[in-house]
Amino acid sequence: MAMATSDEVMTTGAGRVVGLYVTAVAGAPMDAIDCAEAVAGQGLIGDRYQAGCGTFSGRYAIGEGARALSLIDTADIARCGERLGRSIAPADLRRNLAIAGLDLLVLRGRRLVIGDVVVRLIGRCAPCGYLSRLLQADMRAGLYRGGGVRAAIETGGALRLGDRVTVIGQ
Repeated sequence: MAMATSDEVMTTGAGRVVGLYVTAVAGAPMDAIDCAEAVAGQGLIGDRYQAGCGTFSGRYAIGEGARALSLIDTADIARCGERLGRSIAPADLRRNLAIAGLDLLVLRGRRLVIGDVVVRLIGRCAPCGYLSRLLQADMRAGLYRGGGVRAAIETGGALRLGDRVTVIGQ
């Protein structure tokens, strides 16, 4: 049996939604929820970016719908905590979805099925000074090469904790 390459290991198989978060107000703490409705081209109902009032809503987007959804993988959350020498909760990083089992950064440009929803991973969520100020930590160092990804929602539907995440075309 042939060994898989590192790219195959990181981009094949399936992940799981292990965290789901929204907040209606820019800068307010993220609320952990069990399910959310994703609206194609807009975001999650009840989230600040779907309402157009997120901290970065008015900024240049790297692609159409790019601020609709943000995702981070649990390995990046763990590395961040190790680098900072403290525990980091997924909600602290202000991403909508925490995903276990997939390296999201190597999947940029790909499409995923998450529960009933189809998303296209557009670009990296670079750690910023805003997040550093909120958490009073150097998040650029903590999330170096691992701040998560932005995604456009192509097909809306329900998202739930525990949903399977698969790469389209695998």
